[in-house]
Amino acid sequence: MLVCTSTISADEDYGWHTFNIPPYGSRDGKGIGFDLVGAYVAAGLTGRVVNTNTARWQRMMQDKHSDICSSGSWKLPNTEHRVYSHSIMNTVDYGVAVRSELYQRLSNQGKTRVVSIVDVLEATKTGGSMLIMEKRPLFGEMARIVEKAKADPAIKVHYITVSQGPVSMLRITNTANRDVDSALLFPEEFQNFVKEYPDHSLEYLMLKEGTSFAPIRASCPDTEAGKQRIARVNRLLDQGLREQVFKSFQSYLPDFKEIRLQAEANQRCIETQSCKDPLIELFKNETTSD
Repeated sequence: MLVCTSTISADEDYGWHTFNIPPYGSRDGKGIGFDLVGAYVAAGLTGRVVNTNTARWQRMMQDKHSDICSSGSWKLPNTEHRVYSHSIMNTVDYGVAVRSELYQRLSNQGKTRVVSIVDVLEATKTGGSMLIMEKRPLFGEMARIVEKAKADPAIKVHYITVSQGPVSMLRITNTANRDVDSALLFPEEFQNFVKEYPDHSLEYLMLKEGTSFAPIRASCPDTEAGKQRIARVNRLLDQGLREQVFKSFQSYLPDFKEIRLQAEANQRCIETQSCKDPLIELFKNETTSD
């Protein structure tokens, strides 16, 4: 668990959080999150930078006494004490990285790039397991299918926590004799792995059930100062920052026509400010069902 704090300006009350998971952040200060912080700082919204993992981010977001703003992340339940920006950009849903033999079978010898997660899960009964990052939420129909699969003892799904997040998970999947054939992750994370390990033998497939997306929003404590910061972030987004970030995000996507079309389609709700936050919707549904 890496928590790296550096100081940009000591006279500000609030710092900026970013992830240590590429392409949103990294140990060397590169990524979309750092690009956002750079834009905020250039506009006068200075503060220390906290580079941390997903688990610590969630604790910080739900801590009512936290003095950290998020440069951009999902909107979480139980964060009524925070104020959120308009959507910076909307992600593309999970896909799956698979080993070559499974790829040939699922893709019909490379004829399709879009498969069902049901078929990927079924393949674990006779082949290697599927890996999923621990604590990562799934959305919509995909979440329901994976949750149901947990009740089937023949289906092998393993949740893991590893030092380099998705990169480490893909290294395991790429290694022979690990009894792993697939890994669930975001497309931009697969592309980052490809750049680091060009000699890998994995293939990436989109999932039919991967129709959900999560808006990325900046957030701050719900104070007068926090509200002022978020208001200034919204102005920056309307002045071109949103387009710059989306262009950067596109550069991290695999060169699949289907993925790029999905990424563009997912941005449309931003114009009407009607983007829904799937974790909030999920929380509401669970509360209603209880």
